[in-house]
Amino acid sequence: MMKQIARISSTKRVLVIPWTHKSDDREEEHRELLTGYFKEGGFREVIFLERDDSEEEVSAKMSRVDVVYLPGGDPSTLYEEMRARSLQQRLRDFKGIIVGNSAGAIVLSRGAEHEGKFYQGFGLADFFISVHYDLRFESGPEGASSTINIPEGMWIATSALSKRSRVVHAACKTVMG
Repeated sequence: MMKQIARISSTKRVLVIPWTHKSDDREEEHRELLTGYFKEGGFREVIFLERDDSEEEVSAKMSRVDVVYLPGGDPSTLYEEMRARSLQQRLRDFKGIIVGNSAGAIVLSRGAEHEGKFYQGFGLADFFISVHYDLRFESGPEGASSTINIPEGMWIATSALSKRSRVVHAACKTVMG
């Protein structure tokens, strides 16, 4: 999938919002994996947002890319870190492709029930999702009429109302192991 996205990227740069773990060691490990994955996929540069980036630094980084990636991990951590920085509005205004993997997909959607817990999303994609969906079981938030079930290793693409592209996909084993 990333090779397809890299082909249509005019900048060949991807911005990663990496805050899906509270552990710096775990985040650093994922940065190395993601950098290799994106470079192998055809991106020239992989840029990471940092927790201490100023508003100006965030704006500068976002202006250099046409792909933003939200990785898998803990959806609550990612949601809170992004909300604290009002990044959901920046993503709404972003004019490129946004990719969410597992926790990242949850945060982009209206939310998801996963492993018995409901995780809130920002609603940039106007549906609930079920990541790592197992076809043997029904799932999705109770009462949710618009749940997209994404089986392990699969992905979907959807367009937002403002005609900006958004890509939401389930966990990719080659990225997060």
